[in-house]
Amino acid sequence: MSSAVLARLLVPEDFGLVAMALVIFGFVSLLFEFGVNWALIQNNKATDDHFHTAWTIRLLQSVVIAGLLGALSPLIAQAYGDIRLELICQILAAGTLIRGFENIGTVKLQKDMKFSKDFIYNVAPKIISTFVTIGLAFYYRSYMALVVGTVLSNLIIVMASYLVVSFRPKFSFAKIKDIWGFSQWVLVRNIAEYISTQGDMLILAVLATPTKIGYYKWSTELSFMSISEIQQPFTRALIPGLVKIKHDHDRLIAAYLKALSMMTLVAVPIALGFGAVAEELIPIFLGGGDKWLPIVPLIQGLVFFAMSNTMYGISVGLLTITGNIKYTAYLLWIQAIVILVMLYPAYYVAGLLGVAYSRGLIGIIMFFAISFLVVHRCQVDFSKIIKVVWRPVLAGTGMFIALVNISNMWTIEGWIVLIAKIIFGAVLYILFILILWWLAGKPISAEQSVLQFLKNQLFLKKSS
Repeated sequence: MSSAVLARLLVPEDFGLVAMALVIFGFVSLLFEFGVNWALIQNNKATDDHFHTAWTIRLLQSVVIAGLLGALSPLIAQAYGDIRLELICQILAAGTLIRGFENIGTVKLQKDMKFSKDFIYNVAPKIISTFVTIGLAFYYRSYMALVVGTVLSNLIIVMASYLVVSFRPKFSFAKIKDIWGFSQWVLVRNIAEYISTQGDMLILAVLATPTKIGYYKWSTELSFMSISEIQQPFTRALIPGLVKIKHDHDRLIAAYLKALSMMTLVAVPIALGFGAVAEELIPIFLGGGDKWLPIVPLIQGLVFFAMSNTMYGISVGLLTITGNIKYTAYLLWIQAIVILVMLYPAYYVAGLLGVAYSRGLIGIIMFFAISFLVVHRCQVDFSKIIKVVWRPVLAGTGMFIALVNISNMWTIEGWIVLIAKIIFGAVLYILFILILWWLAGKPISAEQSVLQFLKNQLFLKKSS
């Protein structure tokens, strides 16, 4: 909803300017990011003192980041050759400082699996922030709507954090050794992960114009938007559950494979389906005539990265809670180096499209690399990982190819062809997945769980 409204009121350059500033902010923030949330979640014996210490570390981190980036804002603007970035950076620095006061007690909602409150905490501020940003877009009609909206969004999140939990953090260093003992590897990994996920933006911020950066940033967000609303709550619920059984290896691996199977079954068709209908959806969804059409081919490349990222994200979570975080850090650093080496030639040869498809290819390679790490560090049979993902991936890819190529056969336009492609794509994916499941011998899998659920629902309806 907000994406559609903002895209109609603003231009690609607006999104590009803010993206350039956020890239710098994100990178500098990671230099002081100690992953205190993860340190609390994986510690089954965490006390209030651990929470107080974690909050203190995070608050000091935000103070340092805000002060540093505010002071460096003139140099950032000068480096990019755009004076507007100075004010953008200063306002975003204030937002960073505000976010530092967020109540660390909200981690207890996830840790204790209080999903209803956790859902409210994560969803309500987003809804309020959405309407606030849309109102600002009508008022400013420029990039300032995104900048001010980000700051107000942080303020709303901080306020909400104190409303949903009774815990009140205080300044303390009582458990600094416990937090730092785990967090140092989170810091190393997070820096690599940031370069891995934002390395393209770091390079484009130097090579491309704000308009091109706006196209690429928007296509990246839309590619992930299609599955992020499923992935985030799923992961937030999954990790605390895995932590509780991490000392029972058989149960842990069984739960991991089941989660990977279910996530793949759902995420693959959503991600690839979004890419397949982007040509029809984007002009309708974002409006503005041809203003946003250049992002369509970018989305079609980036959805493969979004799909892969969602799949191997489950494995990264498993490695983290089983004490193998340093190995994920090593692997992500290798990925970060590959990205920095590959993306400049990709941009030079094929522009933004080259960068988009390079990210898709790297994402697929990373899925296999992280899966092999799971095999060696968590004693998981690689064939079991492949068994739960190959059918959804093959069915989703077949659906994607069919929908993209069938576009040339339509003589109708607009909403009708979009609806037709969505229905046809859903039927194709279900048909493909059932055929592949049948050919595989009807194994115990996510497909079987879904079919059993549907049968039970049908039986209940008949009984009533």
